[in-house]
Amino acid sequence: MKDAITRRRAASLYSAVEPIVRFLEQDSVIEIMLNSDGKVWVDEAGKGMYCTDTVMSQEDAERMIRLIAASMNTEIHEKNPSLAARMPIWGARLQACVPPVVSSPVFSLRKPAKFIFSLEDYVRQGILSEAQAIYLDDAVKSRKNLLIGGGTGSGKTTLANALLHSISSTKDRVYIVEDNPELQCSAENMVQVLVQPPLYSHRQAIMDALRFRPDRIIVGEVRDGAALDMLKAWNTGHPGGLATIHANSAAAMLQRLCQLIEEVVPSAPRELIGEAIDVCVHIQRDPRHPAGRALSGIIAVNGFDKNSAWVLEPFIEHT
Repeated sequence: MKDAITRRRAASLYSAVEPIVRFLEQDSVIEIMLNSDGKVWVDEAGKGMYCTDTVMSQEDAERMIRLIAASMNTEIHEKNPSLAARMPIWGARLQACVPPVVSSPVFSLRKPAKFIFSLEDYVRQGILSEAQAIYLDDAVKSRKNLLIGGGTGSGKTTLANALLHSISSTKDRVYIVEDNPELQCSAENMVQVLVQPPLYSHRQAIMDALRFRPDRIIVGEVRDGAALDMLKAWNTGHPGGLATIHANSAAAMLQRLCQLIEEVVPSAPRELIGEAIDVCVHIQRDPRHPAGRALSGIIAVNGFDKNSAWVLEPFIEHT
C-alpha cells in the first residue's frame, strides 16, 4: 500500500513539474525560480540568472508545492503560506509561498551539486590563484577551522565541497550537520546528519556530534544560536572544522557570527570566536568574471588582543 501511494505521488509530481522538468534534469542549471507572473527564471553555470521562455500555471505550481509538502508530512495553505522542504526524486531544496502572502504561488528550487570542484578546478577557472589554493589546502591539512562567507547563490557550498574534497584525503572521521543534503564528502569514515527543526535542531545535532567520536565537525550553514555550540565543539578537541555563513565581506563574517550567537546569549564571546576561527574566506557573485564568481578575501584570525579586537591578517600574495 505504501509503495503504491509513493508511486502515485511520484507520478503526480512528474505531471506537475512537466513545464520545468528540463531544467531539473539539466546539469548546468543550479537554481529554478518561479515568480508570481508565472515566468520561470533559472541560474545557470557560466551564464548566470536569466528569464526563460517557460511559463508555469498557477495550478501546476500550487499542485507541485502541495505534493512536496505532503511528502514531508506537512501542509501549505492560507494559514501556513510558507514552505521550506526537500523535493523528492530530484533532491532540490524548495522555498515556496502561496497566497495570501503572494498574489500567486512562487518558489525557488536549489538543485544539489552534480559535480564536485576541487581547488585545482577553482585555479583553472581563475577564481583562485595558485597561492590562494595552496594556502587553503594547507589550512585544511593543518586542521585550521575555516568559515566560508558570502551572499545567497555566491557559491559558498560549492567552495565548501572543494575543501571537503581536500579533507577527504586526511582519513579523518568527518561529522556533517546540515538541513539539506548539499555537502558532498568522499571521506571513508563519515556521518552525515540532517536536522529537521523543531524535531531535531542544529544545536542538538552539534551537541550529539561530540558523542560520535568525530575528528572534524562540519556545519552546512550557520544560521542561528547553534553557532555558539559549534565554536565550543571546535575549541574543545575538534579542530579542522568547516562551516558556511551569510556575510557581505570577509571582515564582516565574525561580526555576523556574533549576531547569531546573541540570539541565545546576551553578549557574544568574542575571545572564544578569536580562538576558534582560524581562517575566514569570502566568495561573491561577479558578473564580470567568466565563472560568475570571485574570491573577495581571505583573512587569518590570530586571536583577540588586549584592545578587545580580533587580530586579523589578510592574505596577501607576494609577487
